[in-house]
Amino acid sequence: MADHTRFGGPSKEWLIHEAVYGPVPETPIHTLPAQEIQKQVNEEREKASAKAMKVEGLAEKVQIKSIQIPTRDGYNIPTRIYSPSETTSPNLPIYIFYHGGGFIYGTAATEDATCSRIAAATPFIVISIIYRHAPQNPYPAAHHDASDAYDWVIANSSSLGGDPVAIVVGGESSGGNLAASVILEKHAYGKEPEPKIKIRAGYHGSRDKASRVQCAKAPVLPMALVDFFAGVFRGNGDAVLPDVGLVSEKDLAGFPGTAFLVAGNDPLRGDGFLFAEKMQRAGVPVKFNVFAGIPHAFRRFDDLESSKRWDELMVESIKWTLAEQKAQVRPLDVKVEGSVNEYLGR
Repeated sequence: MADHTRFGGPSKEWLIHEAVYGPVPETPIHTLPAQEIQKQVNEEREKASAKAMKVEGLAEKVQIKSIQIPTRDGYNIPTRIYSPSETTSPNLPIYIFYHGGGFIYGTAATEDATCSRIAAATPFIVISIIYRHAPQNPYPAAHHDASDAYDWVIANSSSLGGDPVAIVVGGESSGGNLAASVILEKHAYGKEPEPKIKIRAGYHGSRDKASRVQCAKAPVLPMALVDFFAGVFRGNGDAVLPDVGLVSEKDLAGFPGTAFLVAGNDPLRGDGFLFAEKMQRAGVPVKFNVFAGIPHAFRRFDDLESSKRWDELMVESIKWTLAEQKAQVRPLDVKVEGSVNEYLGR
C-alpha cells in the first residue's frame, strides 16, 4: 500500500488560519446529548450559509424551489432545487447532492450557499436531498432516503427541466458515502443506471489505519468525533454500517467515472485513496485531488485559499463526470493542491 502520510499536516496555510482565528473548538460530545449538538451546529451552519448567500450575491444568481420527495415508508424528504437564473436551456444537466454532517447535521438552509455556488457556476440544476438524520432516525433511514430520492429524480428529471441522461450524483463527507452507496445499489446489485449517469464522491468507507493514527487528533474531525458519529448513526441496535470501500473490484467494473476531493490532514484520507485505487484497478476513470495539510470539511473557512480552490474543483469535477473519459494507467494520478514541502514534519 502506498504511503500517503506525506499529505498529513498541518500546512502553513492552516497554521496561519489558526494563528488568526484560534484553534477550531472541539465538539462537546462528552458533555451534551447528540440532539443538542445537532441543534447548535445546524443553527451555526444556517447562519453561515445565509451570510454567504448575501455576501456573494448568490440569491440573484439562482432560483430556489422547495419540494418534498416521497419515500418507501411514507416520509416526505425536504428537497431544494437550485437553477441558474441566467439560462435559456430547457434541458440542463442535473447534480443530485447529498450533504455532509456525519449523518447527524444538515437542514435545507445549511446547504443553500454550497448548492447555489454550483448552480451558478456550472450551470446545472442542483437538487439537494435533506435525508433523515440520526439520532432521531438511525441507519438505514438516510440510505433509504438517498436511494428513494435518486429514483424519484430519475423518474421526474424531464419535468424538472433536466436532461435525463446527463445526471451527476455526488456529495460531501457522509453525503459522499450516500452517493457511492446509491450508485453501488443501482449499478452492482440489480438496476443498471443510465449510461451517462455519473458519480462524484468525497466519501468515507473502508478502514485505513495510517490516516486514522496520523490524524487522530486533527482539527474539525478527530477520530473521537468519527467514532461519535458512527455510534449515533448506528443507534441502539447492533447494525453493521455499510462500508462502500469493501466492495469488490469485480463489482466496480464498468462503474461510472468518479472524481474525489480529499483532505490530507483527515483521518478519512486513506479511505478516499483506497477506494479510488480500487476503482482504478477495476478500469474506472478516476479524477483525484488531495488538499495536503488541510483538515476535513475545511470549506467552512472562507479565509483559506484552499476553500476558493475547492469551489473551482467542485465545478471542474462535476463537469468532468459528463465529459468523455478514459481509464487511467496505474498508479493513481494524484493532483496535489499546494506544496507538500510546506507541511510540518516532512
